[in-house]
Order: sequence, then C-alpha cells, then structure tokens
Amino acid sequence: MAAALQQIAGRQKAKEKLPEWYATEGILYPKKVSMEQCSSSQTAEYKASLVEGESFADFSGGFGVDTAAFARKFMKGCYVEPQQELCELFQHNCKVLDINNVDIVNGTMEESLVNIDHVDMIYLDPSRRDTHGRRVVSLTDCTPNLLEWKSALLDHCNILMVKMSPMIDIFQTLRDLPETYAVHVVAVERECKEVVFLLKRDDNSDNGMYRDAKFCVSTTGKTATEINITDPTIIAIDINKTAISRVETDLQAERATPSHVATELGTYLYEPNAAVMKAGIFNSLSEQFRIKKLAKNTNLFTSDELHEDFPGRVFTIEAVHEFHPRKTAKELSHLTSANIAVRNFPLTAEELRKALKIKDGNERYLFGCTLSDGKKVIFLTKKIQGE
Repeated sequence: MAAALQQIAGRQKAKEKLPEWYATEGILYPKKVSMEQCSSSQTAEYKASLVEGESFADFSGGFGVDTAAFARKFMKGCYVEPQQELCELFQHNCKVLDINNVDIVNGTMEESLVNIDHVDMIYLDPSRRDTHGRRVVSLTDCTPNLLEWKSALLDHCNILMVKMSPMIDIFQTLRDLPETYAVHVVAVERECKEVVFLLKRDDNSDNGMYRDAKFCVSTTGKTATEINITDPTIIAIDINKTAISRVETDLQAERATPSHVATELGTYLYEPNAAVMKAGIFNSLSEQFRIKKLAKNTNLFTSDELHEDFPGRVFTIEAVHEFHPRKTAKELSHLTSANIAVRNFPLTAEELRKALKIKDGNERYLFGCTLSDGKKVIFLTKKIQGE
C-alpha cells in the first residue's frame, strides 16, 4: 500500500512538473522529498540547451530529471547518487525513456570524483537541507560545500554548472566563486525557480561545446553597480506556456548605464517579471525599452509608448491617488474588488487591502508605491498584457 501511494502521489506531482514523464507509461516515482527537489521538465531542458559535448557527470543524481535532459546533449554521461533506491529507480526509468548512454554510480560526489575521467561538464545541485532537514541557502551550509570542492571539480571538467536556490545572495556568491563567468536566472510562469552558475578556469579555452557564445550572471538584494567583479553576462529567463522571455546584458554594461528615473508619469506602467527582478538589471532594462523607473528603489517603470515585447506585465494607468488611508479609501469606494500589489511602500499588500476595504479579484490592479519625489501613491490600472 505504501508503495502504491508513493506512485500515485509522484504521478500526480509529475502531471504538472514533468508532463513528458507523466505521459510515459512505466515511469516509477520516488518519495515525496525527491519529487519536490527535482528540477521541472522546463528548467531541466533549459539547462541542457546551454551545453553539449562528448561527456558529462551529474553528481546530484536524485530522480534523474537533469541527467536525462543532459543525456540527450552528450555522447555519454555519469549519474552519481548516494541513495540506492534512487539509483534503482533511475536505472528502471532509463530503460523506459530509452536512455542508454549513462553510467549509474551509487555513491557520493566526494567518493566518486577521483574515479571519474575528465569530462566536458560537471553538474552539481548541492543539497540545501541541513542534518535536521531545515532549509539552508549559503554555500558553506550546503552539501557538498562547493567552496571546499570547487578546485577539485574544476580539475575534472571544462565547465562546472551549479544549480542554486532562488534565495541565494548572488553578489556574495560571485565573490566566493570568482571562476564564475555566467549566471542564469530562470523563472517559470512568473516564479523564480533556479539561479544557475557556470564556472570555468581562466586557462580553459572555448572548445565549441556551447550553443551560445555568452551565458550570464544575476544579482540579488543589491544593484549590479554595487559590486566590482569580473564581467559575466547577465541573462534573465522567464518560461511560460507560449514563449520564453529573455533579457541579456553584462555587469559592465549595467554599471555604465545611467539610471533613468521618471519625473513625470507616462500612460503605461511596467512590472518586470520575476527573473528580471531577481537579476536586478534595471538600468539595462530601462535603456533597452526606453522606459523610466518610478524611483531609485521602486522597481516599476513608466512610459508613454507601449512596448509589447516587455519582459513582464504591462498596465494602463487610469488614475493616481496620493495615499492617505481614509481619503484614498473614499476615492476608491467605487471598487468592490481589485488585485493589489506594493513596491517600495510602507504597507504590505494585505495591509493596504484592509486599509482600502477592497476584496481580492477583478480586472483592475492597484499598485502602492513611492515616486521619485517621495510621495506615496496608489495607481489604479488595468492590465493589457502579461500573465
């Protein structure tokens, strides 16, 4: 019964997270924690699209979703996983998925690294839970500790790809990993899922294994102008049902681009998607789309021109109300419901909803934010594009 329930729960999770696996008869699923920790089909395929070559090693085997994606881009690979049950499941699923170019090793990265030949790429997804099962974020708290093992890992590969939590402090990680030449911020359906670092030694030449000449880097907490590191490319990716949104720049360009702050409001309000917000590449975004930021710390933009290819949501500004709780509630009393969001605002979205006495829903969107002159305002808007 326990085994049957595990398969039912895993299959239910796979329907949304791994639709191709869900549609394949005969796939066996692991326990709940492994299903939660594995990459989605979308993020696995995206990472696999960045690289190709002769050989790879995945030292964070798990359920094997990433390994299976990489196996289609390399001639041969190696899957390493310390849990025997997961190794057996992956061995079974390889037969079902017709994957026959991957060796399966039941062991840890630390044990197996010395026995692995030099490969084009090593993939690592450090465990972000401590011995008590609590979530951790910093590199030193993850297992394996990448700071201790990065030199040995880079000795065994041309490219080291590391999947990080979307909560990672990217600037601090770049300080810790100066070998980083690229970071991809990957969001799916407006939710940031992964931050993927790519590392290589300075003496490694480009051997033609990459589809793109450049990759990327991303930021968190601070703007890209606040750190002095080497100049990796920045790519923020948002994958949705109909398309992939991509914004690309580099730290040098972001530092060199002036911040365009609006002194007057335009017709449209722009809200960047989750990947761009995480990447923090607002100067380059403003320059590329000819839009202006509402204030230094208000990550919303405005313009009179509609940019239909903007990476995020776009709204028509219908009215602007300077925020005074009672007065604004009276001015908006004609609204019984609306979607509410805040950016650089003294109240949370829920606190603002209570202050305005407005229910959730409707086609109208209210944004509480701070303008460049310090005024706290409420925008009444209507969405015209974006999910």
